Amino acid sequence: MLSTLLAVVLMAGTTVTDVSWYNHYDKALRLIEQGNATRAQVELQSALKLREKEGLQVRTGSQQYIDYIPHLYLAIAHQMTGDVEGARKELALAEDAGVAVRSDVGRSLLVAYQLLLRGSTAGRLARPAYAVYSRKAPVLSESDFNVLRADIMEKFDVPAGTRSDRIPWYANYELGLELERKGDYPRALTHFIDAVSRRPDPQPRARMYGVWMIDYYPYFHIARSHVRLANWQGAKNALQISEKVGEIPMNAPEMNEYLSLQQETERRLSAEN
Repeated sequence: MLSTLLAVVLMAGTTVTDVSWYNHYDKALRLIEQGNATRAQVELQSALKLREKEGLQVRTGSQQYIDYIPHLYLAIAHQMTGDVEGARKELALAEDAGVAVRSDVGRSLLVAYQLLLRGSTAGRLARPAYAVYSRKAPVLSESDFNVLRADIMEKFDVPAGTRSDRIPWYANYELGLELERKGDYPRALTHFIDAVSRRPDPQPRARMYGVWMIDYYPYFHIARSHVRLANWQGAKNALQISEKVGEIPMNAPEMNEYLSLQQETERRLSAEN
């Protein structure tokens, strides 16, 4: 995920003393990628003490520039720990600074977290519209599901008994894909929603565990599950978000189905009205 977000542009040099804040900032982004949001918050706060002002193409070393957007990453870290109110406060600071929205690496992240954190103002956790629907009975038996789940958790080295809200996004996403392949859309939908609650920003070839990469298109799969379950409003909301964050590249093989899902959803909703 963050290998893309940390990409640098070759520019002019600088001195080490100019960028002591960057050691904390760089470490924080890597901690977020590893799922260690609590330590990431400490590093980001340390970076902010040394450099308060956000900026685009800030010099960090010899021939290196980055976009410095600590408040957006603090919003991400707070959300990862379940502190939605803290995340919303940091998101507002990121918006006020006006840097993330102009950043090539930050713009899609900003939009994704705006949608996630402002899906609802009620309760501790935000509830986007695609996550509000009538549950349907699963397809797989409980025993078959447990075997599948155990296989996925073992694949990603997730300890047995890990709390559901601590399971990495990629494990939930992979489990959702496997359930989707088996036609268990009720369960697949739940795990896609769990994945996006941990990581709301889609990305082609996103890094999962170790060296594994995957095209991460959670809103597309949420919409597909909703369509299979005839949850048309949920499908529409997921498709709108997918379009807003530019989830599916125009040359992606999923694009044709994406357009078909849009057409089917609009047709069904028009027939209901």
